[in-house]
Amino acid sequence: MTKPYCIGSDEWNGLSKLIEELGELQQVCGKLIGSEGNVDHWSGDLRAKFIEELGDVYASMRFFIMNNFNSDERMQIEIQQTNKYFRFVDWSEETRNAETR
Repeated sequence: MTKPYCIGSDEWNGLSKLIEELGELQQVCGKLIGSEGNVDHWSGDLRAKFIEELGDVYASMRFFIMNNFNSDERMQIEIQQTNKYFRFVDWSEETRNAETR
């Protein structure tokens, strides 16, 4: 029997993998911040690692959503992410406009 929260579990299928992948992305983000955005790092190319980890997070999120939520809930998640995306776009534009004044 598969342990709860692991891939294949009946209880929050894939949650542990999602958390793991988020942690790996956080590590890359921390290295980028620590190197002041320089992608040349002693541990390797941070841009390439960032792309890899973003893909892993995206895959684990898709897997988690598809295996734990019904179609109505998945639609609510899609609406929420769309609304939040456009909020980020607005914030970015507001910030850039304020900086050019």
